[in-house]
Amino acid sequence: MSQKVAQVYQIRVSLNRISPPIWRRILVPGDATLGELHAILQAAMGWDNYHLHEYTIEGTRYGNPHIDQYDALRTLDEDSHSLSEVLRRKGQRFRYEYDFGDSWEHTLLVEEILSARDDDDLPRCLAGKRACPPEDVGGPWGYANFLETIEDPDHPDREQLVEWISGSFDPEAFDLDAINRRLRAVSAFADVEPSGQSESGNELVWATESLLTGLSPEQIEIVEELPLRRDVVALLTYLRDNKVKGTASTGNLPLKAVREICARFVDPPALERTIGERVHRIRSESDLPPLLFRHMLASAAELIEGGPGQIWKLTEFGAQYLTAFAGMQVWLLFAVWWMDLVWLVASANEYGDAAAPADLERAALTRLLQTPVGKLTPFAEFANAIISDVGLACPIEDQRVARLILHSIVENVVIDPQIDFGVVEPEYGPDPILGDDIQRLSAFRVTPFGRSMLPEFRP
Repeated sequence: MSQKVAQVYQIRVSLNRISPPIWRRILVPGDATLGELHAILQAAMGWDNYHLHEYTIEGTRYGNPHIDQYDALRTLDEDSHSLSEVLRRKGQRFRYEYDFGDSWEHTLLVEEILSARDDDDLPRCLAGKRACPPEDVGGPWGYANFLETIEDPDHPDREQLVEWISGSFDPEAFDLDAINRRLRAVSAFADVEPSGQSESGNELVWATESLLTGLSPEQIEIVEELPLRRDVVALLTYLRDNKVKGTASTGNLPLKAVREICARFVDPPALERTIGERVHRIRSESDLPPLLFRHMLASAAELIEGGPGQIWKLTEFGAQYLTAFAGMQVWLLFAVWWMDLVWLVASANEYGDAAAPADLERAALTRLLQTPVGKLTPFAEFANAIISDVGLACPIEDQRVARLILHSIVENVVIDPQIDFGVVEPEYGPDPILGDDIQRLSAFRVTPFGRSMLPEFRP
């Protein structure tokens, strides 16, 4: 959605057949398509975009024409019609229906058609009342029954419904700041479709809405300061501003770029180390796991493109990424790490004959979700559980050494990336064998930010 538009629509959105009323007042750019308005309405109301939808405007239906398989309803493509084309006057009303099963009908009223200003922050919610009903609650009638049940401590179905909504629901809740964070999330990726994906960046938007709305200002600040996020931004910015050609054999960054990019990192990795009287200098990007990890993430996320003998440069998606909000930036990298990269290969270490089972990610997710937020979890206990869950093995005779190697695998492959992404906070202690001079991971805590991201990967 372009921010430089001639008109801005002030629209009141009311959920029909609900009392007391649930409504929102929103500002939307006139050049937004009806498809983009759908994303805005989902964010403003609080829906999760699980279901189909359609508009009825002046007797004409707009939505996804592929759903209207035989053109029986003569549905027009919502992505081909902007608000300024179909909304022509103040006072105009139209209908938006979401979830054809529950049939959530919304009445939208054009309250004002305003002239755009350069400083307009669009889309934006100005006001509203009451919380959005839960998804799949059964429409207006089901919602009324739901509220009656959860408010009755003696109702036989109350416990089941409370568990279904994860513990609590306040029908009077309305958080304007949270709604506008959701709207900014919608806007951040509205124009960009990452290559290699069949759907628009809205997948990312839906996945991150609960993440963005669930964070406190303090947690948002933590995410903004996360070194991994800032390092990836530094990498992208450097590749945007400099002509960097990948090496002919591997496509690695040349040493000049390696030095200059690493200097911009929050914790710049050492480019040389002294062992005895000998100084060992890095010979390639592959010698610097922190940079290689960030480069690998950016490439897998399709934020950059390049290769052997090619210029490394930002994709259109990568340029948009630089303007996105911190929570979304971290989420995208985390999703790529979790779903698209082979964890053992991505590790900084070599483990000989040790093998990473295919269900390592599932076991790690299950164990992390079982860990209460903020609880100090002994690392050895966690690692042993993972080893047992997936049958992680190291075929050497000395089982004590084998166990140390397997713990090292779990630390480097499972926990270290979670630290990078802010999912867990580590605690270190003296190495049980080498003593105080060597600090080892002894325990960790799952953070509120981490807990908000992890359930998205539940199978």
